[in-house]
Amino acid sequence: MEAESPILRVENLCIGVPRRRRGLLSIVDTADFQLRRHQALGVVGESGSGKTMLCRALMGTLRRHGAGVASGRILYRERDLAGAGEKVWRRIRGRRIGYVPQSSLAGLNPVLTVRTQLTEAIHAAREASATEAEDQALQLLELVRIPRSGQVLEMRSHELSGGMRQRVMIAAALAQEPEILIADEPTTALDVTIQREILNLINRLRERLKMALIFVSHDLAVIEEVCDSVMVMYAGASVEIGPLEAVVRHPRHPYTRALLASRVDLAVPGEDLETIPGDPASVGAWPSGCRFRPRCPLAEDDCREGVQPPLAPAGLQRTACLHHDRMGCDP
Repeated sequence: MEAESPILRVENLCIGVPRRRRGLLSIVDTADFQLRRHQALGVVGESGSGKTMLCRALMGTLRRHGAGVASGRILYRERDLAGAGEKVWRRIRGRRIGYVPQSSLAGLNPVLTVRTQLTEAIHAAREASATEAEDQALQLLELVRIPRSGQVLEMRSHELSGGMRQRVMIAAALAQEPEILIADEPTTALDVTIQREILNLINRLRERLKMALIFVSHDLAVIEEVCDSVMVMYAGASVEIGPLEAVVRHPRHPYTRALLASRVDLAVPGEDLETIPGDPASVGAWPSGCRFRPRCPLAEDDCREGVQPPLAPAGLQRTACLHHDRMGCDP
């Protein structure tokens, strides 16, 4: 049986910010992945690895942040959106690709009620009377399991708890019934109990609504809760991608293995927590060759040469490590 075609493909994407008299400052390059219907892809990496800029590229909002796509492709159902204008993106953003931002407080308008913000999103997607839009807004709040939804409709963001705000943001992202939902660290700043509730909610909604999901986090433990595949980013590049279980059990890149070794949830009580030596590569000061080389125990002379290695097949994954065969992975 022929494999299903991906609904989203990102190929060798490079995102940059123009610098006065100094050309383009690359923030993300060699981002490379595919997303199929109903798939949940986790994007993980340290702060500064380019995760949020990648999300902005997938939502067509780079220009708002003074950035742009320098090269590469963003193929949504085989249509390249990398160079698309705002008119095209208005038909895609929200309606085809929904977005849950990192900060629920910044994502909601503090002046407008929840009712106004949800009904505006509904009207943007389809024709509906005021009564129909309000009924749909109530249904959305009930869908994300907000109690006393009628009261919450009349509230503003500062009157809601962090967990409630995040649920409202998810409801707003679902208002236009997107095919893909991007969640950019949606559990940041939430306590552990609320974080668990939000993760369970996203899992239930993805199954019920048959959405594809891109879930961004710096925490592999969170990725494991909601995703079936994962892409690891380091210094603006995709360095490993594959099925979640394969990546966790048999990492094919030293950075992935270092992330796994430094997980707090897997630490042995009484023993020192493993850390990744050195400092993350800074934007604009990426080393030649493999960008993880200065921190990598497997680095050889050939890792210093040329540009960041591209992803290449390795078992069930693809990896950017030239010496992954020395990592002791099963074939």
